Amino acid sequence: MGMAADGAANGGAVPHRSDRRLLLFVLLNILAANAGFKLVAHFVFHTGVEEMRVRYRDFFHFHQFTDSWTPMLGSVNYFLAHPGLPIYQAKLYDTLIYPLTSILPLLWMKQGGMSDAAVLRALMVASWLAVVGVVALQILLAAKIAPGTAPGRSALSWRAVLATALGAFFFMPITLAFSLGQAQIFLDLVFSLLALFWIEGRDRPAGAMMALLAMVKPQFGLLLLWAALRRRWSTLAVGVATLAIGGAASLAVFGVRNNLDYLGVLAGLSRKAQSHYANQSIFGLLNRAIFNGENLPYHPYVYPPFVPWIYAVTLATTVALVLLALAYPWRARSGGMADLAAITVVSVIATPMAWEHHYGVLLPLFVWLWFGEYRGGAGSAWKLALAFIPIADFLSPFNFLAAVPVANVLQSYMYFGALLLLGLLLRQGGEGNDASVGGGAPLL
Repeated sequence: MGMAADGAANGGAVPHRSDRRLLLFVLLNILAANAGFKLVAHFVFHTGVEEMRVRYRDFFHFHQFTDSWTPMLGSVNYFLAHPGLPIYQAKLYDTLIYPLTSILPLLWMKQGGMSDAAVLRALMVASWLAVVGVVALQILLAAKIAPGTAPGRSALSWRAVLATALGAFFFMPITLAFSLGQAQIFLDLVFSLLALFWIEGRDRPAGAMMALLAMVKPQFGLLLLWAALRRRWSTLAVGVATLAIGGAASLAVFGVRNNLDYLGVLAGLSRKAQSHYANQSIFGLLNRAIFNGENLPYHPYVYPPFVPWIYAVTLATTVALVLLALAYPWRARSGGMADLAAITVVSVIATPMAWEHHYGVLLPLFVWLWFGEYRGGAGSAWKLALAFIPIADFLSPFNFLAAVPVANVLQSYMYFGALLLLGLLLRQGGEGNDASVGGGAPLL
């Protein structure tokens, strides 16, 4: 009995030591990312550096740009003014690259009598609340995943809660998505809910979340394909039903032609994307490596000249990553959280256009990995940190390498961090211990 009590005490001590280390790591990481790089730029390169400070200030001042909202609202206004003309051919500040299901809420707001200014204000407030929701959900995920030390006692110390909240808010893609006025922040919220539902074993609402993601970013349709291959029939059924409802609404409102036109948009995106450094994909990496197209400046209509071998390598990489995630021998962990996490990473990085803010959906994966595995001493925490830092931080000094041959591939640090994360997930999939929350899906 005494040995059991000692074991419980020691088992509880490990997470609490880890919580202190986690909080220290998060605080040091925030300091390094927001002050350290500025000092490096000043003393080593004798110049200034782009910072995330303005993005954080935007959040606390309820201010955002309209990166997604301008083409989305512009498309709605164009449709209302010219209902018989094709929406995807409208000349806007930037082209609409989302399916028409994504602009239905904006259309309904306009039809309800809201002005453009009122719609943009509503979207800003909703985006702000989405950031708060994402942060809160990470804490809830951590609480669900972390093993309790005693019945009725919270598994999370105040250090773990504070570290999770700070780590989530200062996870660069999250705050960046808000500041830009990007629909991505809502996808981050939806995916956080998906992760929560999955670890709780709630397959049906998880399927609905998969469908909502795919209605804005079609590449997340891979999640439903994954569910089918893993024989998660209830997840698939709800997901397909949700897609059918959204698709029917879009057809009823915008018509068949406008919806079919999106296939042409997808075909175009598979052959062209922007080479700006913020495009953290293999397509962006290769174009920047050969100095094809823009790197540091950004113009919405400027695309690099088409290079056949870059297109071929991008396509081959996409196929290889998708097959790796879907066909990897997951053994007993097939359909578990590591399996779902792997196909999620691939859904982000396997596309020709993977902007920095697109990586926001990876935040719950780090929360789950840390509190479900690494916090207890299993696995090399430094490897997880090595994957986290390039995705969570804006490593702006690497942009000083933009004109340096070969070295400028380091501008794709987020892409490399995601590949490392994928590798960690695949390694988890080859191990045998499963854990679950409430008898639901295996955590790992």
